[in-house]
Amino acid sequence: MERLDIRHLEFPKDLALLSRKVKGLPPKGVVEVFHAPQQLERIKNWCSETGNVLKEYSAERSVVERGKGFHGVCLGEKISFYLTGAKLHLKEYLLKVWGKYPPYLFNFISVPEAQKGLEILKTLGGDFTVLPSPKEVEGYCGFAVGFNDYRTCEGFFKELLLRGVGVEAIFQKVEGGFKILKGAWEF
Repeated sequence: MERLDIRHLEFPKDLALLSRKVKGLPPKGVVEVFHAPQQLERIKNWCSETGNVLKEYSAERSVVERGKGFHGVCLGEKISFYLTGAKLHLKEYLLKVWGKYPPYLFNFISVPEAQKGLEILKTLGGDFTVLPSPKEVEGYCGFAVGFNDYRTCEGFFKELLLRGVGVEAIFQKVEGGFKILKGAWEF
């Protein structure tokens, strides 16, 4: 069983590190999480938002199992989720065909955090592209935001982090996939 200590981190850095750890697990893989009592409620909420399973928990220790990902709770959410996904995957395909896929992107810890972050990004302006999170980054479906230069990507990432939005990590597109450049827990 993997182990992770997030007691020293504040939100959203704590959940960003947990999210990254869980995404690195195989399906049904588990991680034992050591946390402060005040972090437990956030972990419970995050599990319900992401489709991961809180197998065991106490005030300072939890066991999280990698689930099947979030696909909506009710029929309306499921339809919206799949329609949005289809639209974003088409956009991703066209950007790749046209050679305009952005080289830098960041992802979010959950769909609700992505929605919150995207609303803030719209008010800030700037040149970014909303994309589905690549399989190599997310494992399952999720949102990512793409940029053509690293400084702009990092600037928006830091701004969302300062505003308490659950951003996870910055990635760079490389030959054969993506590599992580920096996680929220490193700022």
